[in-house]
Amino acid sequence: MTAHPLPSKRFVLTLLALALVLVCWPWLLTDPRLYCQILAMAFLYGALALAWNIYALTGALSLGHAAFFGLGAYGSALLDHYGHWPVWLAMLVGSLAGTAYGALWSLGFRRLRGAYFALATLAAMEIPKVMIDNWDSLTFGSLGMVGIANLPSVGLGGREWIIGREPDGQYYLLLAFVALLSWIHRQAIHSRWGWAIRAIRENETTAAAIGIDVFRTRMQAMLVSSSLTALCGAVYAHMVGLIEPGLVFSLHLSALPLILTMFGGRCHSLGPVLGALLLYPVDQLVFHPWLPAGHLALYGLVIVITVFFLPQGIATWLQQRLRHAWH
Repeated sequence: MTAHPLPSKRFVLTLLALALVLVCWPWLLTDPRLYCQILAMAFLYGALALAWNIYALTGALSLGHAAFFGLGAYGSALLDHYGHWPVWLAMLVGSLAGTAYGALWSLGFRRLRGAYFALATLAAMEIPKVMIDNWDSLTFGSLGMVGIANLPSVGLGGREWIIGREPDGQYYLLLAFVALLSWIHRQAIHSRWGWAIRAIRENETTAAAIGIDVFRTRMQAMLVSSSLTALCGAVYAHMVGLIEPGLVFSLHLSALPLILTMFGGRCHSLGPVLGALLLYPVDQLVFHPWLPAGHLALYGLVIVITVFFLPQGIATWLQQRLRHAWH
């Protein structure tokens, strides 16, 4: 296998310019609240897609990652509600519920491949959902949990910045969060471990023949993916302030990272994020206002056309176009 080419200086400068725009643009608007809310959610969905893609790089298709998202959300919310834990600590510890469930998946589904694995993950998503939905004395059942603590206030520039409550604070928090996960995702792709998981994706038998421990590598990928997905769920719970089983364990949340990753580019470190930053705001600001009853059909049509003509995703296509323009 050959080493992945390093990005050119101009490409790096382009990324830095884009990051600078994302940091500074809210200060240029008179009332950026709506746009900050939409982009903050796009960042969260981008982080979710990055977490999902770490396991998808092994060649396995998971349709049940909402299980980890929901367990992270409920784990953190329960620690906050009953134990009054500090929010940051509740988020980290609560996410371990998703990690533990990911370990069970790795052990229970170790012999499943292809469509059988995908269907098993879809069915496994329902197990925690049904348990939480019926455990009224602990989780309040289908009514959900409300009054979940906001993220704590942070002093910045001489004023108290309530990052978990104000839209601009949520925006910058999620921008930092998705930047962290983008770095983790890039390291996963281009590290020696990343080559191992991609070798498993290409040919599992050959990967085992050259000395790669297939089960251990798959399990490591699942643990990383489930942990980060659960952390996304915990962040969501404390940002929104309320959760319910039908929302955080929904099929929508399981399919969304697949859609965003395929649209943006699954083999590019910024692909899932770019997919989220393009699809979600366009749907909320353009498709939904113009076509309330059929915006999902238009949304789906855009995805199908893009995947058909750009099978490597938007990010890879843009990178190739930029390199061609610079040279």
